[in-house]
Order: sequence, then structure tokens, then C-alpha cells
Amino acid sequence: MKKVALMTWFHYQNFGTCLQVAASSYIIRKFGYEVNVVNYIPHAKLITLRNYKDINYYAGKIKKKFKTRKDKHIIDQDRGKSFTNFIDQYITLTDMCKTDSDLFLLNEKYDAFVCGSDQIWAPSIFNDKYFLSFVERPQKMIAYAPSIGLSKIEDPYVKNRMAENISRFEHLSVREAQGAKLIKEICNKEAKVVLDPTLLLTANEWDTMAIPKNENNPYILCYFLGTNKDNWSHAYELSKKTNIPLKIIPVFSPDYERGHDVADGVGPGEFLNLVKNASMICTDSFHGTTFSIIYNKPFYTYERFSSKDGNNQNSRIYNILKLLELEDRLVKDTKAISSNPLVCDYTNANKKLELKRNESKVYLEIALSKATKDETPYDYKITNTCCGCGACSIICPTNAIEIKRDEKGFLKSFIDQDKCIRCKKCKTVCPFSANIAVDIDKDNHSLYMLKSLDEKTLNTTASGGAAYEISKALSMDGYDVVGCIYDKDRREAVHKVVKACDLDSLNAFKGSKYLQSSTEESFNDVINDTSKAVVFGTPCQIAGIDLLLRSKNRREGYILVDLICHGVPSQNLWNKYIKEGSKKYGYGDSPDVRFRDKSKGWRDKFIKIEGNNKSYVSNERKDLFYRFFLLRHSNMEACYECNFRTSSSADIRIGDYWGPRYKDDKEGVSMVIAMTEAGENLLSKLKKDNKIELDKKECIEYWAVQCPDNPIKPVFYDELLKELADETKPLDEIAEFYCNGFELYKKMYKGYKSIKKIFK
Repeated sequence: MKKVALMTWFHYQNFGTCLQVAASSYIIRKFGYEVNVVNYIPHAKLITLRNYKDINYYAGKIKKKFKTRKDKHIIDQDRGKSFTNFIDQYITLTDMCKTDSDLFLLNEKYDAFVCGSDQIWAPSIFNDKYFLSFVERPQKMIAYAPSIGLSKIEDPYVKNRMAENISRFEHLSVREAQGAKLIKEICNKEAKVVLDPTLLLTANEWDTMAIPKNENNPYILCYFLGTNKDNWSHAYELSKKTNIPLKIIPVFSPDYERGHDVADGVGPGEFLNLVKNASMICTDSFHGTTFSIIYNKPFYTYERFSSKDGNNQNSRIYNILKLLELEDRLVKDTKAISSNPLVCDYTNANKKLELKRNESKVYLEIALSKATKDETPYDYKITNTCCGCGACSIICPTNAIEIKRDEKGFLKSFIDQDKCIRCKKCKTVCPFSANIAVDIDKDNHSLYMLKSLDEKTLNTTASGGAAYEISKALSMDGYDVVGCIYDKDRREAVHKVVKACDLDSLNAFKGSKYLQSSTEESFNDVINDTSKAVVFGTPCQIAGIDLLLRSKNRREGYILVDLICHGVPSQNLWNKYIKEGSKKYGYGDSPDVRFRDKSKGWRDKFIKIEGNNKSYVSNERKDLFYRFFLLRHSNMEACYECNFRTSSSADIRIGDYWGPRYKDDKEGVSMVIAMTEAGENLLSKLKKDNKIELDKKECIEYWAVQCPDNPIKPVFYDELLKELADETKPLDEIAEFYCNGFELYKKMYKGYKSIKKIFK
């Protein structure tokens, strides 16, 4: 049986969300396919450029905060259980997919991919994963009834990204006519307008999923996702006119104070039963409307959003009512009551619905047939989140893989398709394809504060001297040391191997290098020229060398240390920064660089660049490179989809011990986590030999003071990286456009938090 992966929302406790995914799964199964819903939980945030100088932006956020406090969403544990039970019964999930590389692995397991329905294409929460960006072959991609929800896309960056993603689809449909019109405008593609999947099922089919409960007395069912007082007043008047009481599915806390019956514990199955047995339905919900239609119930639909709001989502309601000629069921005047509101003629609506239902089913059935059978040749790809570690090129038996910088300034793998024999050995050592990292266990892994007892080491290292003390001890014990240096002639970060007992050469490893380092050559040396070594690197680099060593059955002779990493920025940013700085400050083309100069303390970060008897020192808040680095908007793409924020393939993880605990320390303190017994033994030996101060802390502090969550890739990422690669564009101009607003927002937010503390 062919397998289909369905990419849509399923996790929100919203009746429409849950029932549309159940409907899509039902229909695809009915067509004869095995279907699994992609188990991915979105971040639901959009990082874009806004006018942060506009006071109205902050006024709007404050207004929204107060409204949220006033109209709190209810917490109904029984409802939560009902939703969970329904999902467990009617949909099947894939393995958990947390990142892009997890999603990419689905390409080997499924014959076709469907995205839709619901508002997964809403511009305000753009997420390219819901456009199937992770799918290798466009011929396998089907868009079924995703909703854009708006009549225009105002954000130019969102518009660009949507156009790029939608252009890949060969089987393209949307839920609303307005969406099809938008798609034609932004990428000149024709999108078929099809029904929401809930409308593909008949009332009898939905009855099989309903949870029966006797409803002996008549009621008008009220399901409002908004808080419009006029809409509620109209519902109250309907109740008086018809002499039928209201039954409310509560959404906000005030719903319990309306003086009418409240239905608690309502999940999707109970919702279906309530709709089926209602005398009438009042709703501002799209799916409240669709199920009223499915069950041929008298209903009134209300506008949830103001028509004056350019981002209102009322078009969804307008579209379905117009399609089925039920526009008279839209309440435009909440002061008026029909003479006979319980009369709703479905004669024409049912005919139109049946025609559109068949048409929509035919579209989906044909699209699935074509997509699952397609055998179009395609280029071989290892992963969609390459970190450039080089493990793949080292293991490749035909030398088909080259590690080089792409146009955005990042080291990545490039495959010669003519040489590639598709043996898939590269996938076995790719940290994003064969991830076997161990999750940091808050209960079983030991976290320590580490500080070198050598004053010189503290003064010349970035934090507490953990890396240097580990290197020195193991070097004297016969281990080669592999770490990162800054090659000032190449103006790049590069990994190199220092042979055992060469302590003087270890000094080059001291200090942070906030750049993507080239590891391919040194990792090749590790495999071919060492018998035991300690290797330092970012978590993805260490995961790569770990897999390489395991492939050779040699992992036991090595100590691996990964660094708490916040992401690496584009080399193009650094090149532009050094080139412009050389002209402005006179330090030359190949200066010495100290990314973390501790002469003014540990907590405040200063960069120091020296050359031609000239010196440049700047605080992180004023330095052009640091401003981009701290915002994390120009990172390697894999950094936004990192699998290793809270997991590791290393024996030891190290980094700065940020947070309030050591805020008064001037010299530097390291945070260290022992991930393996070998790592624990090494730390114990360093303490026993009186090389370090080692103090055990709660492992939960890692989550409190580090960055356990991935940053969100900004929607303007491509435009920013293009400007950083443009040698004619001054860096300060780029910073003014892309950094100033976010920096202002951070200051405003900091002030807001201070005020909030005062009024708590």
C-alpha cells in the first residue's frame, strides 16, 4: 500500500483544526492509501521587519495584553482529554519531527505529501514547512485546500517566500477564491478552489465519529471564537424570539457568566453530537459554519473580525456562503431578527455542495495517483540542513563530495551527481541524517561550575578555562588535540591537529571564534593519523566526527568535547566587516583578532583587533559584527534547525556559565556537563590534580541560562544574506536597515519588563 504523509495542524485544541485533519485522513484512507499526519509542532512566530519606532506598534501590543487578561481562554481538562482521545482514535502520527532534517528523512518513507487544510498558509505565521519545503521532489507534493485567510499579503518578505514555495507545486489547490487570486498575483500559478476537507464527508460519515449523548431539550448552540458583544446580543434576542435556550461551548471565562447552559468537556466527537442535535447554531467560526451546513441546521454566522482590519479573516466565511448560496445566513445587522430564523432552505445548497464535493474528491484522487506513481529522476541529497562538517566527504568511496562555501558564505557539501553511486554511506555519518545524540537528562547528567585555578589561563581564555585545562591534561597523557584556531591570513576559523605533548601550540586554541570553522581536513587527519585524541567543536561538528569514528569502530579511544553554541554567522559578514574595518581603523587585511577580550571583564563582551600597530576595541552593543551576531539573523541555515541544543554526542559539553549566579565574577566561569562516564572521570581527575575548581549544580540551570530553543529564521533571511554578499553595500547601512529596529525593540521590551516588575 502506498504511503502518504499529511502536513497540517493537528495539535491545537480547536474543533476545526482537529476535524479537518480527521477528515483529510479519512478521505485519503478511503482512496486506498496509508496516511500518517506529520508529527510536527510549529513555533507559530514570524520574524520580520517592522516599524519599531512607531508608538502605535507598542500601543497595539499593550492593548492586546489587556484584552487577553480580560478575556482569558478557559482551561478545561476534560476537554483536553476528549481532544487527545479523538486524535488517538482517528489519526495516525509519524515519528516526532522537531526540525527540518527530521522532516527531510520522511522523503525515504512516503510516496506522496499533502499539505492542508486550515490556515497553514496564513501570511501572519508563515512557516515554509507547511509549504512542504522539506520534500525533495515537487512531483510528490500536493496542496489540498490550505487557507491563506487574507485578501492581500502586505509583508514583502512573506510575499517573496510564499511565491517561491508555492511555485514548486505541481498539484495546487486552495480553500478560498481569494487565495487563488492571490497566488495568481504573486507567482502566476493557477490554483484550483476546492472544499475544506470537513465538507468532503457526509453527515452519515461524520456520525461515525460523533460521541452520542441524549439531548432531550431543544437548544440554540453558541460557539464564538471572538468576544463581540453585538454578536452575543443577537444570540440572546434569538433565544427570546424562539423561546429556545442557549447552550454555550465555552471559549473565554466570561462565557460562564452569560446565564445560559454551558457545555464543558466538549471534544471533537461531542461537538459533532451537539451540532447534530441543535435546533439552531450561532457561530463566528468557519468550521462552526461548515458543520451547520453538513447537518443542514438553521444557523447564523457572524463576522468575527472588523471589516476595517486589513488583516481580517472574514473572507473564509464569505467564500463558503457565496459558494453554496447561503449568504442570507451572514448576520450583517445585529439589531435585526428574521421573522422566522429557524427556517433555512438547503435545497440548492445541498445540490451545489454535492457537485463541489465530487469535484474536490476527483482533484485529490487524481493528484494522489499521479504523485504516488511518479518516478521522475532527481538529484541525490544527503540532508537539507548541512553544517559543513565534512564527515560525508571523508567517507565517500568515489570522492563525489566537496566541502566549499556557498553564495551565502557557509561551508556546505556539494555532490557531483555523475560520480555519486548512491551508496548512502554519507548519510550514515551525517549528523543531521543519522543523529544518535543523547538528550541531556536533567536527573542523571551532572552539571558543574568549572574554573581554572591558574590565573594566567583565566586571563587568556574566553570563560573559565575549561577547554584549555582539558586539552593540557590530555595532551600530557598522550592525546593529540584537535581544536579551532583563527587563521588571520585566510581570515577564517580553521580546525587543526596539535600532536600530543606540544603544549605551546595549544595556546592558539584559546578564546572563542564566532565563525563557522573548516573541519574537513582536520577530521580526515583524526581518522587517518591519530590513535587517540581529544576533539573540540560545535555540537554538529562533534556529532559528525562521533559518527565517523563509530563507522571505523574507533570511538573508544577519543574524548569529544562540544561547545554550547548559539549559531555561526555568515563568513560574508566577517569578510565585509574586516575589509571595511581595515580601511577605517588601519589594522590591515590580516590582523590578530580576539573575539572575547577580557581585559575589561568577563561579562561584558569586547572584541579586540590589532595590526599595523593599530588597535580597535569595541563593546558588543556597538560593534558591527557583534550586532549581527547577537541578533542571530545571519546564521547558517542549519543553526535554525539544530538537533543538538539539548542533546550531545560528546563526552563533555562546555560553555560560559551565564545567568545571575556568577554575575559578579570578573575572571570567567565555565558551565560543564558530563555526558558520559569518560567525561565524568576526566573532570574528577582534573579536580583531584588540583587544576580546577569544580562545583556541582542543578542540571536544570542549563535550560535557565543557555539557549535551549532554536532561533527562528527571519523571513527576510535571503535578502539580508544577499546584501552581506554584495561588496558594494556598506555594512553600517545594512545594520541600520536590518538591526536598528530589533535593537530598539529589545530596549523597549527591557523597559516594559522593569515596569511590569514594579506593578506586580
